[in-house]
Amino acid sequence: MASVLRDFRYSVRALRKTPAVAAVSILALTLGIGLTTTMFSIVYGALIRGLPFDEPASIMSLERNNPSRNIDGMGVSIHDFADWRASQRTFEDIAAYYTGTVNISGTEGAERFDGAFLSANAFRLLRARPLMGRTFRDGEDTPSGERVLLIGYAMWKSRFDSDPRVLGQTVRANGEPYTIVGVMPERFAFPENTEVWLPLRMDPLALKRGDGQGLNAFGRLKGGVSLDRASLELSGIARRLSKEYSKTNEGVGVVIRPFTEAFIGREPTAMLYTMLGAVGFVLLIACTNVANLLLGRAAHRSREVGIRTALGASRFQVVRQFLMESLVLSATGALLGLAVAEAGVRLFNRAIVSTQPPFWIDIKIDLPVLGFVLAVTLASSLASGLIPAIQASRADINAILKDESRGASSFRIGRLSRGLVMFEIALSCGLLVGAGLMVKSVAKLRLVDFGFPTTDLFTARVGLPETTYRDGGSQTRFFEQLEARLASVPGIKNVALTSNLPGLGSDPSDFAREGVAYASDRDYPRARRVVVSPGFLPMIGAVHREGRGLGAQDRAGSVPVAVVNASFARAFFKGESAVGRRIRLGGRESTDPWLTIVGVVPDRFAGGPDNKEPQAIYLPLAQNPMRFVSIAAQAAGNPTALTPLVRSAVISLDPDLPIYRARTLDEAVAQETWFYRVFGSLFIVFGAAAFLLAAIGLYAVMSFSVGQRLREMGVRMALGAQSRDVVALVLRQGAVQIGVGVAVGLAFAAFVSKLLGILLFNVNPRDPAIFASVVLVLGLAGALASYVPARRATRVDPMLALRSE
Repeated sequence: MASVLRDFRYSVRALRKTPAVAAVSILALTLGIGLTTTMFSIVYGALIRGLPFDEPASIMSLERNNPSRNIDGMGVSIHDFADWRASQRTFEDIAAYYTGTVNISGTEGAERFDGAFLSANAFRLLRARPLMGRTFRDGEDTPSGERVLLIGYAMWKSRFDSDPRVLGQTVRANGEPYTIVGVMPERFAFPENTEVWLPLRMDPLALKRGDGQGLNAFGRLKGGVSLDRASLELSGIARRLSKEYSKTNEGVGVVIRPFTEAFIGREPTAMLYTMLGAVGFVLLIACTNVANLLLGRAAHRSREVGIRTALGASRFQVVRQFLMESLVLSATGALLGLAVAEAGVRLFNRAIVSTQPPFWIDIKIDLPVLGFVLAVTLASSLASGLIPAIQASRADINAILKDESRGASSFRIGRLSRGLVMFEIALSCGLLVGAGLMVKSVAKLRLVDFGFPTTDLFTARVGLPETTYRDGGSQTRFFEQLEARLASVPGIKNVALTSNLPGLGSDPSDFAREGVAYASDRDYPRARRVVVSPGFLPMIGAVHREGRGLGAQDRAGSVPVAVVNASFARAFFKGESAVGRRIRLGGRESTDPWLTIVGVVPDRFAGGPDNKEPQAIYLPLAQNPMRFVSIAAQAAGNPTALTPLVRSAVISLDPDLPIYRARTLDEAVAQETWFYRVFGSLFIVFGAAAFLLAAIGLYAVMSFSVGQRLREMGVRMALGAQSRDVVALVLRQGAVQIGVGVAVGLAFAAFVSKLLGILLFNVNPRDPAIFASVVLVLGLAGALASYVPARRATRVDPMLALRSE
C-alpha cells in the first residue's frame, strides 16, 4: 500500500512538470468518459434498469409474429391469450391488457385520461400494491363482473383533492357507472403513463376466433426458467394452434422479449445500442490520443527510466509507475466527465419531457451508472497507459545512459505512434460521416414542406363511448353535428374531421385490386387507410387532379367509394387511370365491400413527415363510421385560442365528452419527430468530439516528430534546404497518415451510416456530398496540424538545433 501511495505522489509531481500533456490528456478523457456516461445513462434508464417492480428482469412481453408475411410483431387475440395461459408451464402466469383513453365524468366536468384495461391477475404478476383500497379480483375481468376501477395518484390528487373517502365513490367511465376500489401509488403508471385502470371485460367464448380487440400480453418467468426455455415452450404451443386453427393462426409464432425492450421496439432499441457503440468509439479515440501523448512524454523521460532501472527498479515497477500516471489522468477525467454527464442527462431529460416518456424511464446518474464510470475509468487507464508503460520498460538502458540524445529513438515509437494516429483518424472519419448525415437530417426536418399551412392548424381528438354510441349511424350523426357546429365558431375559417393527421402516420392495411389474383395473404399489397370528412382533403391542399373528391353524396347506402393519392396510382396502376377501378380492403377472408376509386389527389404525408410507405387510400367518414377522430380547424388568429371554443362545442352536444391532445399540427409533428432531433444532435456532438480529438492527436504526434528531427532538419537547412522543403517533408509524412486513416475510415463510415438508417430523415446513408466533405475536412485539419509544427521548426536557427544535440 505504501508503494502505491508513493507511486501516486510521484505521478502527481511528474504530471505537474508537463502541464500541457496533462491538460490535453484530461480534456480528451473528460470528453470521452463524459459523453460515454451520458449515453450509458440513457440506455440504462430506458432499457436495462427495467420496470420499477420486484425482479423486473423476469417480466417478459409476449407478442405474435408471422415471418411468412414479414410481420415482426402484432397484437394477441383473446383466444390465443387464453390458450397460451392454459397451456404454458414456464411462467408464473400470463396477463393481458390494452390501452386507450377513458372519459371520466360524474363528480364534476368530463375529463379524458390515459387508461388501461387489464386482466385481473395483472397486478399480482407485477407485485404492485395499491396506496389505498385493493386491486382487481378474479372474475371482475369477465363481462358479468362487477364494474370497478382503480385511479392513479395524480388523478386522486387533482380530481378528488386527495380525499381518503374516494373509495366506494361512483364515476362514469366511457358512459358507464364504475366504483372506485383503489388508488395506486405515486410512481405507478403501468404500462406507460396510465392514470386509470379498468378490468379487461372480454369473453373468448362470445367472440369468433380472431375477432375482438388486439391485446398486449406479459408474463413473469418462474424462478430458474430461462428466456430460451420459455420461448421454446410457447413456440410449440403456437405451432399446435397453427395446425388446429389454420384460418386464423397459419404461420403465427410467438416472440418473447424483456418488457422494456419490447415496449420501446426493435428499431429504437437497436438505435440506442448503436449510439452507445458510437460514443464508445469517441472514448476509444480519447484513450488512443492519451496513449500517443504519453508515448511522446515517455520518450522524453527515457534517461529518468534508465537511471531508475540502473538503481534497481524492476520492469514491473516501471510499468506500475506509468500505469499510475495514466490512472491519475483517467480518474481526473472521470471526475470532470461526471460533471459533463450530469449536464448531458439534464439536457436530455429536458428535451424529452414534452414527449411524455413511459413512467419507468428514469435517466439519472445513480449507483449502477457510477459503477459503469469506475469500470470505464480503469479500462481507460489501461487503454491509454499500457502501451507507453510497456514501451518504456523495454528501452535499451545502456544506450540511453551512454547518450541521452538516443533515448527517444531507442523507444522506436515512430511507427507505433503514427499507427495510433491513423487509427484515430479512421474512427473519427466514420463518426464525422455520421455527424454530417445527422446535420443534413436535422436541417431537412426543419424544412419539411407539407404543401399547406401548418402553423394555423388546430387539432384535437374526440372519442365516443361504445356504450352510448353503439352503431355507425349514431356515430356519424354526432360527428356531422359537431362539424356543423364548429364551422359556425368565430375564429375558425375551415374545419374537417379525420382519423389520422398528416405527418403523424396512419396504419397500413392489406387490400386487393379487382381482377388480380393473390396466392396467399402475404402477396396482398398494403397502403395507408385514412378516413376523412369531405372538407379535409381540400383543407390540406389535396385537391383532386383526376376524377373528383369526396362529397356529401358519399353516404351510407350509396356506392362505396375511395380517393387515392398520386403515389398509390403510380405504384399500382403504372400509367393507367385509377379512376373507376375497384379495390377491397383486407386479405383473403375479407368481406368488406368493393370500393370504387373516384379521384386521385396529391400526396400529403400519410406515412408521417418522412412519407415512408406513402401510398394512401382516403375513405368518406359517412361510409366508414368511427368512434375516434381528430378535429382539424384552420384558425383565423392564434390557433391555441380555439381550445376552449372547441371544448365548449363538443360539450354542448354531449356533456360527458372531453377533447384531448389539443395542440397545433406543428406541435404534434414536433412531438412525433423528437427522436430525430434529440439523437441526431447527440450524434453531432459525438462526431465533433471525435474530430477535435483526432486533430489534437495528429498535431501532438507531428509536433513530437518534428521535435525529434530538429537535428536532421538543422543539417538539411545548413546544407541549403529551403524552409518550403522542410515544410513539404513534414506535410508528406502527415499526408500518408491522413490518407491511410481516411481510406480505412471510409469503410468504417459506410458501416456506421447503415446503422444510422433509423435516425436519418430523408437523407441517403451513402450521400456522396457528406463523404466528400468529411474527407476534405479531415484533409484540411490534418494539413494544418502538420503545417504548424513544421513551420515552427523552420524558424529555429540551424546552428542552435545542431548545438542542442
